[in-house]
Amino acid sequence: MIGLGNSLTGSASVSELTPPDITGLDVWFQVNKGIVGDAGGASDDGDMADGEDINSWADQSGNDRHASQTVASKKPHWETDAVDIGGLKWSDDTADTHMNMATNVGGNTDNIEANEDFTVMIRVKLTAFNSVNGLIGSAAQEVIKWNNDKKVTMLIGGSGASAFEESSDTLETDTYYIHTLTRSDGSTGNLTYRVHGGSYNDKSWDSAETHTDADAFTINNIGCASDGVLPVEGVFKDVLVWKGTALSDSQRTAMYTYLLGQSY
Repeated sequence: MIGLGNSLTGSASVSELTPPDITGLDVWFQVNKGIVGDAGGASDDGDMADGEDINSWADQSGNDRHASQTVASKKPHWETDAVDIGGLKWSDDTADTHMNMATNVGGNTDNIEANEDFTVMIRVKLTAFNSVNGLIGSAAQEVIKWNNDKKVTMLIGGSGASAFEESSDTLETDTYYIHTLTRSDGSTGNLTYRVHGGSYNDKSWDSAETHTDADAFTINNIGCASDGVLPVEGVFKDVLVWKGTALSDSQRTAMYTYLLGQSY
């Protein structure tokens, strides 16, 4: 991992960047990597069974914030169909809930601190909007959640909601999108939310609105706000968080290229 803020390393072009090449990579759950099933299958061995419950997903950042779930009814499942293979599928937004991270983003004492830049990037297909879908967070008042197919809300530090809502654009339930929440400018805490995939090319969701929130942010759950709170229905393929870094336009584009170009 380089230590040059938002700059690049060596002679590598922007398009050649991998997640660790950008300073501040704190969590990296990678598609088809480090996934272990309840029946003994492992994604790295290529022997996961169709429908097999998933016990854990290993963090590839080097920070050991591995995600796991021990309750059978709440575990995501493995799918062998070409569209969803390599990811974690929750097919029921009432019984199946989330994965617990071993430690918070930033560690259990630092978290994402107040006035600190960060970037959350998630590649996910949300398959139903009959209830609120919590993508990542820690509690009902600390979460990124899709209220419906056109409105996404961030609650950071429990101090109030920042809602981004489109008047006509919507998410499809059969499409993978890369969602990117970025906070920049330190104490100003400027928030932007972008959607990439389907008919959207790095779309700034509800770009007419300006939102700010400089509070601290705790993240330790994937697929839910917390146990039984805002469970998701969908398939997760990649989850990344950079602490202290607001990805630039070129870095974000490079990550789109990297994530969509993975072989698995």
